[in-house]
Amino acid sequence: MTRANEYKAYFAVAGDFDPSEITQMLGISPSEAWKKGDRNEKTHYERKFSRWNLDSQLDHFASLETQVMDVLDQLQTKSAEIAEIKKTHTAYMQLVGWFHSDYPGMHFEEELIMGLAKLHLSVDFDFYYLYSDRREDS
Repeated sequence: MTRANEYKAYFAVAGDFDPSEITQMLGISPSEAWKKGDRNEKTHYERKFSRWNLDSQLDHFASLETQVMDVLDQLQTKSAEIAEIKKTHTAYMQLVGWFHSDYPGMHFEEELIMGLAKLHLSVDFDFYYLYSDRREDS
């Protein structure tokens, strides 16, 4: 049996900074953060940049569009703070998809696009196709 597709959306700030500064500016605790020079426990290499992430609060089986809206809802009152952060750091919306069975396509409603535009966020897509034409269930 093929696994269901999984998704993740998060707001990210990247650059050379102390993540606690971003936490203080936004008044929100990150889902994940690290500082340039910290050790990456997965690779054991030194981190080349700092990052501060705020994840969707939904599980990985909720649609990608729904996950983006969840992150935007968490940030809806933070446009001035994000504009200030963007003066010195990179800030963007990250979308991740792990496609186990097929690619379902993507559709962004106007409300979602307006939410991204209000925060002046670019969007980065990392999609991983983890299925094959030679599936055991075909």
